Amino acid sequence: MLSARTRLRALALAVGMVFAAQASAAADAAPKPQVETKKIIERKSRTTPEQREAAKQRRAEANRRANMLFSLLGGEMALQKGNSGMALATYMAILNRSKSPDVAERALEMAVSLDAFEQAETIYQKWREIEPEAGEAQRRMAWLRDLMTGKTDQAVSGLNDVLAHASEEQTGRIFLLLAQAAVQQPDLAEKAGKEVHKAALRYPDMPEAAIADVMYSAQMGKERHAVAALQRLAALDAEVSPPTWLALRLVGQRKPAVLNRFFADTDTQNLSSVWQELEISSLVAKGEQEKAYSRLQTLLKANPNADLYIQAALLAAARDEDMATVTGYLDRAYRTGTLEQQSRAAVIGAMRYADDKKFEQAKTWVEKINAPEYVFDKAVLSASVEAGLGNYQAALIEARRGQQLSEQQGRFFGGTDLQRVYLFALVKHDKPQEALKELNTLGAKVMKRRDSAERLPDILYQRAMLYERLSRHEEAVADLRRYVAMNPNSANGMNALGYTLLTSPKHAQHLEEAFRLIQAAYQLEPESAAINDSMGWAYYRKGDAEAALPYLEYAYRSEPDAEVAAHLGEVLWQTGERARAEDIWRDGLQREGNTALLKATMQRFGIAVPPVKAAPAAKKAAKQGK
Repeated sequence: MLSARTRLRALALAVGMVFAAQASAAADAAPKPQVETKKIIERKSRTTPEQREAAKQRRAEANRRANMLFSLLGGEMALQKGNSGMALATYMAILNRSKSPDVAERALEMAVSLDAFEQAETIYQKWREIEPEAGEAQRRMAWLRDLMTGKTDQAVSGLNDVLAHASEEQTGRIFLLLAQAAVQQPDLAEKAGKEVHKAALRYPDMPEAAIADVMYSAQMGKERHAVAALQRLAALDAEVSPPTWLALRLVGQRKPAVLNRFFADTDTQNLSSVWQELEISSLVAKGEQEKAYSRLQTLLKANPNADLYIQAALLAAARDEDMATVTGYLDRAYRTGTLEQQSRAAVIGAMRYADDKKFEQAKTWVEKINAPEYVFDKAVLSASVEAGLGNYQAALIEARRGQQLSEQQGRFFGGTDLQRVYLFALVKHDKPQEALKELNTLGAKVMKRRDSAERLPDILYQRAMLYERLSRHEEAVADLRRYVAMNPNSANGMNALGYTLLTSPKHAQHLEEAFRLIQAAYQLEPESAAINDSMGWAYYRKGDAEAALPYLEYAYRSEPDAEVAAHLGEVLWQTGERARAEDIWRDGLQREGNTALLKATMQRFGIAVPPVKAAPAAKKAAKQGK
């Protein structure tokens, strides 16, 4: 069954039967008994040129089959990694070379599962050329082609016949594709739901059948059938394989009552810890945090395990419990868990401390991440923590190390997360001209990528911060305008553009535009300290110091830094509270951030700048980068 296979075994099974007939024939022809070496040599010396040529051809054919087998395995591995285009292209290329019906079947199945219907039609027509007299496999895939392209009447009527002539592996894939078709075609459940439900019941030990039954029964409103199918699935797939996870997520989004009833009607203490976690997540999603917490405590008393401790840590964080409570659960998960569970707990611990800007403690947790599944996550967190500590060169080293990993997707973070940390560290280190050159090169490369729309905005944003640092204000504004155009609902982007306009040499010309942008950002994130600071400074620039004060005071209470101190102190000075202004300025000098701006502000008002202690290693982002 799907839930019982390792990834490598699943890949091998996907291609292992491609040349089964040829391999079997070769095995039948191979000599079984061993003979003496002398006799072998004598026999070889008596072979004719024709026999030697035939042997050569057999070796060449064996090599050809081996090469194609490895190519197909590479295609399956590409599919597992999410590179569906490469996987499908590999199968289509092998089909053209091999003319194998088995390759055609897998290629067509892959194409329809990826909604690549144009390629599917090409494969189907090629298959018909290879095999004019349709065999069982071709008839089965023609049925699948009809199903996925919306010809449901023909497809539904042929379901039982297709399943009757399919192997166990093929049957499992048929049920998964039926579930996929139900997602893509909302009206399919009404047409085919009863037939799918009956068919699924004939395979009580197949998780794929249970998945299809869940999807169709839920969409038909047959809650009892859907719950029964979920109970079968929970018993068959204790670890929650990706198809099961996807089905649960879809049911939770579209028919949450089905999941709620499943957990209400099922004794989850007899299920695996993964399903018990899902019960807690379901309660949290419904907003029943107290019930989730109570249920979790009961489960922990009955069956304490690392997965539940991790869930308890997450729930405690969501309830805003103190850090000691959260880390207490994570410590217990780490002490009792497997290597994977230990690393998962360590990732969560590192993220939690980093959120609180306690980067030394975060680093301690990062060092505990050792499972191979979390190598990429560890790279992202290592770079992030070093950047948080102000060690930008070390952050760059960690980020570049992560970029060299073959797999650019972790359990928690992806390639765009790593790029974001890398760009931030690049812009922050002490060689801005070199950083600008590297950003320009990177931007040119990204423009040629398929995912440029996803990766380019971060490059534009950080390059704008660098332009601002180099006093190239017009170029900073140009990049931020492009960023906002690509992310029109980004409060961070609107605030950055508004603040950059507000602080540029030509700020008077852009005052109204800057105010509108910052105001829009404030509407989206009214609790952001950075946006409140921008809002207060915008009012001050407009000549309304009284209106500015509440925003600046809130910003300084929330995240006191040198730049906000400069703004708040100046407004207080202008409103007559000069003693308080001086206190704020002196306090700001002990803070992190843009102390150069603060010192310039104090000097502008004739206030002597006292010597201050060296700033801590951790540096906050510049105003626009908050």
